[in-house]
Amino acid sequence: MIANVHCKKHGDFGWSARVKCHFNQPGKKHSRRVKRATKNAASAPRPAAGPVRPVIRCMTFKYNTKQRFGRGFSLAELKEAGISKKKAQTIGISVDHRRTNKSVESLQTNVQRLKEYKAKLIEFPKKGKGEAPAVSQLMGVVMPMSKASPRVKSRAITGDEKKANVFRDMRIARADERMIGMRQKKADAAAEKEKLKKR
Repeated sequence: MIANVHCKKHGDFGWSARVKCHFNQPGKKHSRRVKRATKNAASAPRPAAGPVRPVIRCMTFKYNTKQRFGRGFSLAELKEAGISKKKAQTIGISVDHRRTNKSVESLQTNVQRLKEYKAKLIEFPKKGKGEAPAVSQLMGVVMPMSKASPRVKSRAITGDEKKANVFRDMRIARADERMIGMRQKKADAAAEKEKLKKR
């Protein structure tokens, strides 16, 4: 049989429908930049990255060794820091009324974070009630997380450690473990022989 294959190479099912050419990348980059600048100018002098957020542990046993920013501070943390829920939302603190603290450690960490933020905070007066101070807008993340370095400095090797033959010691330890039963049997037989001699 002669195959009569119709490869629709043109129209709605052809090359133009399947292939996307992004020749507008430089233009898109520029428009994103302009949009970002406009958004930052509208929110000024508030921080461009948004409100301050709590440091929390990632969910589930698999990821709970890692830390990340949470949705908002819990009501218990705000109470400990002496900030009301309504006041917090007006001074750039994100609030999550559903979040609860499972440990004292996390509570204390975030309370300390709030107190530190409160100490650095510059409040602007309401319209018509005094002059606003001249401050530049913060462009980065508000109070970024400080991660401890995982590197540990090694100690100096002592003279005794240099002289020690680790391979030989391992072989001896392995042999001792393997022959423990045989040696015990030999010792028991010798003890029995001594008893018979004494009789």
